Amino acid sequence: MDVVCFELTEHGRLSEVDPAEAQRRWRAGDGAFWIRLRECSMAEAEILLDEIGVEGLLKTRVLGSGQGTSFVALRQSFFAEWPVFADEACSRRSQIAALCLPKLIVTLWSEPIEVPAETLGSLDLSDLGPASISTVLCAMLLWHGERTTRAARALRERLLEIDERMDADPDGVDASELADLKADLLLASAIIEEQDETFGLVSKAQSEALDFSPLQGPMSLARSTAGASRRLDDRLESRFLELRHRASEHKQDTLNLRIGFLTVISTVFLPLTLLAGLWGMNFEVMPELKQPWGYPAALGLMGLLAAAVIWFLRKRGWFD
Repeated sequence: MDVVCFELTEHGRLSEVDPAEAQRRWRAGDGAFWIRLRECSMAEAEILLDEIGVEGLLKTRVLGSGQGTSFVALRQSFFAEWPVFADEACSRRSQIAALCLPKLIVTLWSEPIEVPAETLGSLDLSDLGPASISTVLCAMLLWHGERTTRAARALRERLLEIDERMDADPDGVDASELADLKADLLLASAIIEEQDETFGLVSKAQSEALDFSPLQGPMSLARSTAGASRRLDDRLESRFLELRHRASEHKQDTLNLRIGFLTVISTVFLPLTLLAGLWGMNFEVMPELKQPWGYPAALGLMGLLAAAVIWFLRKRGWFD
């Protein structure tokens, strides 16, 4: 089990401490701590939960984390789980779970995050307010919310780039490219939607473990960021549907042109096929077959019929 532990200092900094020392001091009421579990099995997580006295419904939810968004709000504790991007390319999903107790927060992920919250270890939490468990959770919401916003903006740039190429050269946009973009949009949409709901619910949580009253500004920013990402995601979905419709229309137009071309060719050769079929019959009395002018006359008649059909189709606008 990979455990990293931070102590919340009086000046709002996160100072790394030994996990065993942190648990001992926390049980003695000496300080507030953040325990972050990485590459942790459920058996190892259960041992830690037993050591800090978590049991019942709360323990069940923590051990069952990684399945989806969930909340447990009790008088002395709070548990929340929500989806985040697992990598900077924003192509994989992970679930982050946060267990909040008085002066202690424990976090774990369903799978490792490529750029985990070590960044938070260098943050000055005093910028958000007094150092507390609520401050750490608020900082996590802001950090992941900003990361999700960057992912949505990157998807917007990809969509706009494909849109421009579609205008310049529709055949240059492959169906596989649209399929990959759709998969990424669906992943982002699921994460953005659940984060928007999660951030709103977490901001309303009040217990002995959490108190967001001094953090109204930062929490409002976290909710606004999640809401803005959701609105951007809605626009991206509409834009993608329009882009896919245009690609489908282009393919249909191309197919129609090809079918039209084949129809013209078939129409031109239809009377010629009829004549060839007539002259290919095995009747004994077909005078023109024995005439010296029969062959050139047949070719001339065929050419004349073909030219007449082409002229007729052109007059009807088939070649426009």
